[in-house]
Amino acid sequence: MKKMLTILSIYTTLAGALLASAAAFAHHSFAVFDFQQQIPFEGIVESVKFRNPHIELKLRAKAADGSEQLVHFIEGAPANMLVRNGIRPEHLATGQHIKTFGSPLLEDPNKYFLRVIILDDGTEYRN
Repeated sequence: MKKMLTILSIYTTLAGALLASAAAFAHHSFAVFDFQQQIPFEGIVESVKFRNPHIELKLRAKAADGSEQLVHFIEGAPANMLVRNGIRPEHLATGQHIKTFGSPLLEDPNKYFLRVIILDDGTEYRN
């Protein structure tokens, strides 16, 4: 009986280790973004995907030369983390004016990690 419990314990430990390593492998590093930079943008929400594992947002903003640009925040904090910090899907409606700060993707500086969201009433959310 003791031998069977020992074998069961070993298998349980191995199964737990495999599950933990699979979860760690499934997530990725944020080293692909330049977090030394936080570039400000101001504009109108074009689209938003308020979902896990990360929020995605497209913002129609003015470029430095006055032309219009579409800023693509390919990642941000997880939706459940934003909700815990007070921001909900209805705070980021299509057509809404907001200010943001983003950190560029190293391999494509036209895509960003969403660092800060500032609503028109001044409410600020940081990732």
